[in-house]
Amino acid sequence: MTGPHSSGRDRILAAAEELFAERGYARTSTARLATAAGVPQGLIFYHFGTKEGLLLALIRERSTRTLADLVPSPAPADPRAAVVELWTRLSRLLGEQTPMHRIVFRESEHHPELRTRAREIHDSITTAVSAYLARVTGHREPTPRHHAAARMLVATSSASSVAPGGPPLAAQAVADLLLDGLG
Repeated sequence: MTGPHSSGRDRILAAAEELFAERGYARTSTARLATAAGVPQGLIFYHFGTKEGLLLALIRERSTRTLADLVPSPAPADPRAAVVELWTRLSRLLGEQTPMHRIVFRESEHHPELRTRAREIHDSITTAVSAYLARVTGHREPTPRHHAAARMLVATSSASSVAPGGPPLAAQAVADLLLDGLG
């Protein structure tokens, strides 16, 4: 959670992230959220309108990682090293089982706007990865192969958070496979 000097709104978001991930949206009352955040229950409605408004604000504000964290900049000069670095970052950052992952996976079925937001985030990451792959392979613009490779990288790195426990893919093997296909 956030510290005692953070705003009530920030404390509500932190409590919602923790409780929605742990208990689920439907099983978390606004009274419980207010207690966990150390704020009056009415403050939730003041800042977010409804409990669903709180869920959507949480997803909007806390579910995105900056593309700078996901896509190396500047890219290493060697294409294989560039793809190794990209895969390492994606698998670490997207494959991590975070409270936000649990919330999105659990609640997307019941909240179409959440599902739409998750898709937008996925698409923006895929677009950035596609552009990165194009740059490191000497292309000005991504080709359909770059888009396909980007979608596979993002999906594969994200899938490890859904089904953890398998052996990780070797970054060098991923780089070799991708670059041979993009060649």
